[in-house]
Amino acid sequence: MHAAARIFRYLDGLISVVAGIALWGMTLVLFVGSVSRYFADVAFVGGAELARYLMVWLTFLGSYLLVRVQRHIVVDLLINAVPPRTRRIMMLIISLVGAVLTGYLAFLGWRLTSLIFGTGQVMSSLPIMRGWIYLSVPVGCGLMCAAYVFDFLARLFDVPLPKPEDFDMSPEIPQESPIVHDAAEAAKG
Repeated sequence: MHAAARIFRYLDGLISVVAGIALWGMTLVLFVGSVSRYFADVAFVGGAELARYLMVWLTFLGSYLLVRVQRHIVVDLLINAVPPRTRRIMMLIISLVGAVLTGYLAFLGWRLTSLIFGTGQVMSSLPIMRGWIYLSVPVGCGLMCAAYVFDFLARLFDVPLPKPEDFDMSPEIPQESPIVHDAAEAAKG
């Protein structure tokens, strides 16, 4: 189990770097495209499309990292209301369901990606095969499935899970959105 934890830590670092490169690339493409249109009246063909595809990859890779630090979308009202033993069982069930669901999505995504690669489709404005964008689904869902399996096993055998601080995330999740708080204050006053 500890060897798997080391492998996942290495994979986490690699995915973090790739996601960071995707974010920087998306920002750079959009910035250069905007500046060139405004100042030089020149539009780069495919810039917006490339930025959209980088956003899709960033979303799926980021979802994997969120699963790793237990920050993926969750409604925790019931989980926080039950005793610790029941909470542990619920978290094991959630991890198992997450693994099955994302594994199935990875399988379906792979079938679709294979089909798209087989057709030889190319992106509308870039000379890149369309299958590369579809590949984000099986890769991202496969990584999330692996993260859920690791989460399940770690909780089962009491192995420490990664913390948000390991990824320079705030350890605290705000309990109330500032927007909701401001709206409530405005309604009072």
